[in-house]
Amino acid sequence: MNKFFSTLTLTTGIALSIALTRITPAQAVTFDFGWNGNGGYSAKGSFSYDENTAPAIFAENNGLGATNILQSLNVSFFDPRNNLIAAYDNVVDGISTGQYFKFNFNTTTQEIFGSIDLGGEVAGDTYLSGTVNTNLSLYQVPQSGSDLVIDSSSGFIAIKTVPEPNSILSLVVLSAVGIMFRIK
Repeated sequence: MNKFFSTLTLTTGIALSIALTRITPAQAVTFDFGWNGNGGYSAKGSFSYDENTAPAIFAENNGLGATNILQSLNVSFFDPRNNLIAAYDNVVDGISTGQYFKFNFNTTTQEIFGSIDLGGEVAGDTYLSGTVNTNLSLYQVPQSGSDLVIDSSSGFIAIKTVPEPNSILSLVVLSAVGIMFRIK
């Protein structure tokens, strides 16, 4: 009876793994990114797009409304003690939520480049703006007057690919199979 349940578990696991890896009409790829200012402030976020339809280089400089390629982009800002000071969903389901939103990405080199403007835009908000690998500044929008620079740096942004859930599921199933055969 124990062998029956082992075989059933193995068969079900493999079938689920195969089925779930095939249910992906759009191949969304997700990246995490991070920026560190000279004064200890930081930005962390993620973005995604359909890798089947994205060109080698794309720019999202249209501001508010439908994006060209991006499906999502969120960014959070932290003070030097790593306390969250603000978080924004700049792109949700292919729609940009900010009129100043700017983002450029090279899908071949997997680098954010050029001018960016991420975050908020009204009084009390925080945003990251400037040119990647040249000068990026973190701004605070006051009730009146010019925006205040609260931190800046040379503009390096680190990028990391987020593993697809289907790959992780396949690894879990294969690990379970290995463990079951090892127990016997």
